[in-house]
Amino acid sequence: MKRSIQQQLLTINQNFYDQFAPSFSATRDHAQPGATSLVSRIDTDASVLDVGCGNGTFARELVRTGFAGKYLGVDMSDNLLAEAVKLTGEPALGHFEFSRVNLAEPNWEKMLTESPYNWLMCFSVVHHLPGEDLRLQTAKAFRRLVSSGGVVAVSVWQWQNSARLRKRVLPWSTVGLAVQELDEGDTLLDWRAGDTPGLRYVHTFNETGLTHLAEAAGFTVQESFYSDGKSGDLALYQVWGQ
Repeated sequence: MKRSIQQQLLTINQNFYDQFAPSFSATRDHAQPGATSLVSRIDTDASVLDVGCGNGTFARELVRTGFAGKYLGVDMSDNLLAEAVKLTGEPALGHFEFSRVNLAEPNWEKMLTESPYNWLMCFSVVHHLPGEDLRLQTAKAFRRLVSSGGVVAVSVWQWQNSARLRKRVLPWSTVGLAVQELDEGDTLLDWRAGDTPGLRYVHTFNETGLTHLAEAAGFTVQESFYSDGKSGDLALYQVWGQ
């Protein structure tokens, strides 16, 4: 993928979260079932990095279960981070922080001084990264950020399993691009808060593709499962180990 196309896709998503953070946050008031199913596996004194933490839904799930370790949530959206700080408050147990990080910036992981982490969570984020090179660069950064024996939990959207979301697919001409300029599986989706439309770029993963990314970065896929949505298959989750 050309760097100019990659940058255009990144800008589409940045603009979306800059514009729609409040209304988007209002639709994300709790962690998804697939994410909550992993909480019981995390030791209460563990160190957790939440990449793409959004408005802090996973942080609040940890608080609810009595987590007493160290948590850092990072996201590219200042507005969503502000929501995360406000909604999480000051838990009685544990140490919770939030910080701005853009995965498209080189060496972003060097900004995180508390690494390595026992757990790295990355829910509904990797599919927003355009280009195989950027996705692999990000996955390799994950490997550097987790401790020996540490665990990475990733989820990617399976929007194609929803009849409602399939109706939201837009032609690439909407943003002045031709399908030949994109990678296979790249999709432009419409999102609405009321009658106000927004655009999001999504790369559509299947299980084979996500496994390939994990293995190319040096991970072993320990588990794959589907969860979320009314049909229970709106997201693909994988647990990666070293």
